[in-house]
Amino acid sequence: MKQNYYLALFAFCLLIGLQACGGEDKGSNTQQGTDTTTAKNAKDSAQTKAVTKKTTSVNPQLTAHAYLFAGLTPENKGGMDQVFGQQGAKQHLKLFGQQWQKLENTRLRNMRKWRDTELAKINGETHNLFYPFSGPDFINAYEFFPNCDNYLMFGLEKVGNLPDFSKESAAFVSGYLSNVRNALGEIFQRNYFITTFMGSELNTNVQGVAPILFTFLARTNNQIVKVEKIQLQKDGTPKAFPLDEKLDPKKSVVGLMIEFLGKGKAKPQRIYYFGTDVRDAQMPKKMELSKFIKSFPHKISFVKSCQYTLHESQFKVMRNLILNDTEAVLQDDTGVRYEVLKENGWKVKLYGKYAWPIADFGKYTYQPKLKQAFAKDSSVKPLNFTYGYHWNTDNTSVILAFKK
Repeated sequence: MKQNYYLALFAFCLLIGLQACGGEDKGSNTQQGTDTTTAKNAKDSAQTKAVTKKTTSVNPQLTAHAYLFAGLTPENKGGMDQVFGQQGAKQHLKLFGQQWQKLENTRLRNMRKWRDTELAKINGETHNLFYPFSGPDFINAYEFFPNCDNYLMFGLEKVGNLPDFSKESAAFVSGYLSNVRNALGEIFQRNYFITTFMGSELNTNVQGVAPILFTFLARTNNQIVKVEKIQLQKDGTPKAFPLDEKLDPKKSVVGLMIEFLGKGKAKPQRIYYFGTDVRDAQMPKKMELSKFIKSFPHKISFVKSCQYTLHESQFKVMRNLILNDTEAVLQDDTGVRYEVLKENGWKVKLYGKYAWPIADFGKYTYQPKLKQAFAKDSSVKPLNFTYGYHWNTDNTSVILAFKK
């Protein structure tokens, strides 16, 4: 009986021991599983943070070219230390700096002060900028609207290319930089480009608008991330190519894309420039361009010194893109006519003075209703900078309109 008792007791203890061991093993396995999951989660979290914290990579060589065009010396010369040390480059830095400082003192500083007051709400929101008939005039677009995700720009000037100064002679570098100053002469004096002058200036060794856009980017504290030539596909999407790629503009519209990063900004921005004829007669053959423009939401328009093209019957497509596909417009009197804005229900704010258009343009450009609006509106605020064709007088008029 005792023997049976001890046998039973031994079996009972053995069972308890096995359960205890099994429980310990199970607990150990559970803990190990938790550690594995935690480690995996930590790894995934680290990877997510790495992706989140990934910064936009600036291209030092492209940025160095932009700074050299702009008469500035970058911290990283992108392998062009020897070029920056040349006498021609040093002379350019001095002369360009003097010209730019004059532009800064006479116009840009006052434009920014006005912007910070009158355009604060717009610039505090997410927008894309539509700037028809711009040519390479990025400086005015950016000074008024520095926070746009994309700048959609159009002109007749070709896209062009960039030199590799590290492979060129000192004489070439000096001559090239001199041509950059000449190409910007009208901006320095009048604050707008003259198409006929640009056509000749950008057919020197300064090929097209790319160097001019680079110059303005550097002077507005931006660095270059990448630059590409693009060709629009039939659905309006851009296909990227190297800048020196030869593309057929008869096949579809060819343009330029520059991605850049502003000082103190985490998010890159982009310029899209298209050198193409946008008259109504040409647009049916360029439906991909209209599709591309319309693909950008929350657009605002910017119009300046555009030869009154938007008054003409042959530019209805561009005019309708402003009226129907954008939320606001900042323009001078060369933009959409005042009565057209009012007829389409836009709310209009006026600044400065309205004067008869300069003699270069026909009587059809005069706007009697705009003249009356300036005379009757007691809320019109003065301007302390020139804008548009009245660059040498105080007869500058600025129109800011919002779609209701």
